[in-house]
Amino acid sequence: MLPVYRHKDTLLHGLYPAVSSLLVLTLAAAALMLENPLYVALVCGGTIALVYAAEAWDECKAFLRIGLIMALFIALFNPLVNNQGAHVIVYGPRIPLWGNLDITLEAILYGLSSALRVFTVIMVFGLASAIINPDDLLGMFSRFSSRSSLSAALAVRLYPSMVTEAREIKEVQLVRGERLKGGGRWSRARAHLPMLTSMFQGSLDRAASIAESMSARGFGSGRRTSLRRHLFRARDAIIIALSLAVLGVTIATVVCGKSAYSFFPTLSDPWIELSPIAWVALAVILSLIVFLSRSWKRWHWWRSRI
Repeated sequence: MLPVYRHKDTLLHGLYPAVSSLLVLTLAAAALMLENPLYVALVCGGTIALVYAAEAWDECKAFLRIGLIMALFIALFNPLVNNQGAHVIVYGPRIPLWGNLDITLEAILYGLSSALRVFTVIMVFGLASAIINPDDLLGMFSRFSSRSSLSAALAVRLYPSMVTEAREIKEVQLVRGERLKGGGRWSRARAHLPMLTSMFQGSLDRAASIAESMSARGFGSGRRTSLRRHLFRARDAIIIALSLAVLGVTIATVVCGKSAYSFFPTLSDPWIELSPIAWVALAVILSLIVFLSRSWKRWHWWRSRI
């Protein structure tokens, strides 16, 4: 589940870090604030389309798996603990201090709607891990909190190397005939103790090397300088406008009372409680973002303009 960023030649990968963050935050806000399942399905479809446009399927496979597992768990578990609803499908036994363990149609659909929302939010964060460079994101926050950003950057950088080192040490121990599996807890702990000791010593050596490198570069001796690699372009302004449009439509829908949906005691008609203008507006805005992402790589003239 450790996110791995790989830069690719797409519009979403080339955005300013703050713009990419704004885009994923507006998608997550829309999925969480809009309760009508038709809105959530639209946001979910737009997020999956953006993952496809960013060519990030391989990077989002882990998020896809955990999203499906959590969605399936919510969809199956909710009808067992939520016995509200007028249309009972299965009459279950009576449990003391709980009541009848009945399964209703409303509880099943409510679980499916909640599962879809959780899946959408997880996929949004998967998209964020695929299109936002963590170094650029931490560099953006370093302007406000340099020491915390430095600590986070070092942790992000050192964690993959520690995982690789642990794997290599474990392979060497297996080649030497160490029994890392089987036996009791104490025997396994004794077998893993050399690996933990070696990793601890290696982490101290890396920390000393990093401290010497920072001292040689004059860290903390004066005002920091930075190399600005990202320029604000027309594509960033367009994505900002579209992201703010998504956020504006979401807030307006919530304020006007057209975002809610009633599952209990009986199901409401989602098309009646839906605002057609808001749904079409969201569909058009998300389609424009996907269209810009796809056309940016295909049309060189359009690419040179933004």
